[in-house]
Amino acid sequence: MGEGIGILYAILGLLAGGFLNLCCERLPNRETLLEPPHCSYCGRVRGPLRWLAVLGYMFGRGHCRSCGAPIPLRSVALEILTTSAFAFLWRKIGPSPKLFFLTIYTSIFILVTFIDLEHRLIPNIVIYPAISLALFGGFVDNYRLALLGGAIGFFSAFLFYLLGRFFVVIAERLGASRIKEVPFGPGDVKLAAFIGLVVGFPGIIFALILGVLVGGVGAGLFLLFGRPLSPFTPIPYGPFLSIGGFTMMIYGQELIKWYLGAF
Repeated sequence: MGEGIGILYAILGLLAGGFLNLCCERLPNRETLLEPPHCSYCGRVRGPLRWLAVLGYMFGRGHCRSCGAPIPLRSVALEILTTSAFAFLWRKIGPSPKLFFLTIYTSIFILVTFIDLEHRLIPNIVIYPAISLALFGGFVDNYRLALLGGAIGFFSAFLFYLLGRFFVVIAERLGASRIKEVPFGPGDVKLAAFIGLVVGFPGIIFALILGVLVGGVGAGLFLLFGRPLSPFTPIPYGPFLSIGGFTMMIYGQELIKWYLGAF
């Protein structure tokens, strides 16, 4: 019985992945979510069996049947990731009110990750409702630790943002006129606040440290593949912060106990 419900929950994750794909395609461009999925090249509405990218690959060989344009691999990867995440959460948490919140939070992390990777953007239409939900979730769980975590996340990230702006101004005065972006943007500040509300205190401290460490690995991969980096290279930090937040959301207590026991 439990395995059967777990499979149904994974299928729900696949459907959620299809909706998140729609959000990835339309929210950055401020387009409506009410219209059915359509090909981004020719504009023709997809048939119901191709609304999901996975089904599009199964029944359409990965291409639009009208114009032959390829279905983005990003769409397939997102649906597979969401399906796997839902299945993992079911096995890890089981049926409980906590599962509802963790499922929504995980979906938000996935959505932020893919939008930021593709558009270098964390839309307010995503992060503001996410913060509101996390505020409600904090009152259900432990609102004091949640609010403290949210405040620490916000002000810590805001400090990084201000430091970035300061160095941009200095660089411009030294003649580096091409430098216009800071590596840590306003969207990252709001995301850090959301993560703090989700993982509370002291989880937010570990989440930010993990995000920075994973970001360092990401920067190393940029260098490995030959992309030049500078302190002002616009790297999407949303995915790295999301990884830190998700890790602490699931394994926070174990990691904190391990840290306190080790040191």
